[in-house]
Amino acid sequence: MSIIARFWPIPAAILACVAASLPWLVTSSPFAPLAIAVGLVALLVAIQWPLLVCIGFVAFSLFRLHEAYPILLPLQLPLGLAALTAIALACNALAGRIEAVWPVEIRLFLVFFTLATVGSVFALNPKLSFEFWNEVYVKIGLMTLALTWLTRTEEDFDLVARVIAISGLLVAAVAIRNKLDGTDLVEGTRVTIGLQIKSALSDPNDLAFLLLTTLSFSMALLTGGTGWTNRIIGAACVPAVLVAIVYTQSRGAVLGVLAVFAVYGLRFVRSKAALVAAGIIGIAALYVAMGLSERMSRAAPGVGLDPSAAGRLDFWITALKAALLRPVTGVGLANFSWFNYLETGQDMTTHNTWLQVLAEVGIPGFAVFVLMIASAFRTSLRAHRLLSAANVRSRVQPVAYGLVAAIAGFCASGNFLSQGFTWSIYVLVALAAAVGRYVDETVPAPAPHRASVDGGMVAQRG
Repeated sequence: MSIIARFWPIPAAILACVAASLPWLVTSSPFAPLAIAVGLVALLVAIQWPLLVCIGFVAFSLFRLHEAYPILLPLQLPLGLAALTAIALACNALAGRIEAVWPVEIRLFLVFFTLATVGSVFALNPKLSFEFWNEVYVKIGLMTLALTWLTRTEEDFDLVARVIAISGLLVAAVAIRNKLDGTDLVEGTRVTIGLQIKSALSDPNDLAFLLLTTLSFSMALLTGGTGWTNRIIGAACVPAVLVAIVYTQSRGAVLGVLAVFAVYGLRFVRSKAALVAAGIIGIAALYVAMGLSERMSRAAPGVGLDPSAAGRLDFWITALKAALLRPVTGVGLANFSWFNYLETGQDMTTHNTWLQVLAEVGIPGFAVFVLMIASAFRTSLRAHRLLSAANVRSRVQPVAYGLVAAIAGFCASGNFLSQGFTWSIYVLVALAAAVGRYVDETVPAPAPHRASVDGGMVAQRG
């Protein structure tokens, strides 16, 4: 153990005493020393248990809890948690308590991050790109590395799954309340959150999309057999999140929900006919519950598509134009809406994740993005299979399968929602990399198979 690792509490305590006395020199407020003391306690907790602040940072950034519950806005929690996460990473790295590893998913992410950053320099509107990169994307980069390196043990994965599920439940509760109260609705019926403050949750499609991640991990807690606590959390979250998604009336989310349940159906339903039948019933139920027929009936007379669907086609064509115009670097981060306004007069995004990435980062970035997601999916599925084959009850196994379902839901819903540069996919990539690392370090490699006496194949462990 290094000297820093052994003796860091001593200078930290001295720093706490000095810092606690400084406010008295610049302000007479009796709450200033208390605020500093709370901050220093948080700093010490962050250094000792860095995953706690990291997952808190993820919860507030991904689920926008401070916008769902505006009473938290003055506290500036995302900014504070981001700073604590960065400090905790630095201190623990100096103390030798964090091993920086570079799984293939993280290497691909770094390549993609670099391409997006370089593309921002050459963006059509560099100011828009820099603002988005500085305010959002660099934090995503920090979180991706931190979550990969800090999530190491079964308890860590269990904690992450619970925080994601409960955070989604808190957001779903606000969405359901808004629907019942008739507040924060768009198009008359579609629920949102924080419409007055222009929250990131004020778009029903974005709200539905982030709840898909919660749905996947809630299903993992409910079906994973990892204790009654997790089952209770899953049982509370799954129906609440489903109801909230239904209230958003997001057509893209329908595909995501079906993908998530299809992945779990493949695991638990042996009969493929029964699975197909359940899928058809599920599609019909969601179609009716979301009132999608009513949305489609708003199309103008003689027009086959409603305005929303027709607009999507126009935006997709514009995205392809952007990719043809700037095939190497794209139009730049956060630049598609501006480019779309120049082309069509509408300040709208692509409503398609794949085309969004293609338009904003170019063909090389798009290729790396697809490879990154494919690698995360493959790693999560491999981890689940290895843990299943090991016949060891592990809390990581349901998390790995939850990642498989979540990535499948992302890919399906991404055909109608623009989520290439939001938090969800990068959280999934980071956790997939961490799961792969956990399996490589703890699960023995599968033994080779050889033919048995009767001609079958039996596994032999070396």
